[in-house]
Amino acid sequence: MIIKMNAQTAVNETIARPLTKHEIRIGKVSREEFPQIHRNPIYLVLDSLMCAHNVGTIIRLSDALLVEKVFICGDGALPPSKKVRKGSLGAERWVAWEHREDTYATVSELKSRGIWIITADIATTSMDYRNTDYQFPACLVLGREDRGVAQDIVAISDAVAHLPMYGMVNSLNVSTVAAVLLYDLIGKQECSMRK
Repeated sequence: MIIKMNAQTAVNETIARPLTKHEIRIGKVSREEFPQIHRNPIYLVLDSLMCAHNVGTIIRLSDALLVEKVFICGDGALPPSKKVRKGSLGAERWVAWEHREDTYATVSELKSRGIWIITADIATTSMDYRNTDYQFPACLVLGREDRGVAQDIVAISDAVAHLPMYGMVNSLNVSTVAAVLLYDLIGKQECSMRK
């Protein structure tokens, strides 16, 4: 049997289309298996992030990258806030997170456990994130855009990384910074595992 295709049909067959939710889920573990899967050795500390949408977006990102745990410190927005849920799309159900009052104490505890502390901040000691070396397990500390990360935390960090700002604005949204740095961490971790 010969199937005749006209030129338009052939073009339509080669045009990319978005995957459906079902197609994306194929190959993923079940909801029951998910809590037991291996996580990446990366922690996040959110220092008093007030914007619920940013907290939710970072939790959603943490789910996408299988981050070990998120510490939401200080007076930041917390799940199950409706606004946090809106940004996370429900990812707070799948990401291990904990609220802690004291950011410095949380970072100090992680450091004492041998976790490499990376603070995202534009400071006199910061390096372009592309030139920053990391060790694992690692913890990324993120602060509010209006005040950054407290200096006592910057002082105990193993690395202080920034994203270059070539234009007129002085900062990026914290969830954008989190995305760039977390994907960089995942890439560098994968490279170190291949060596």
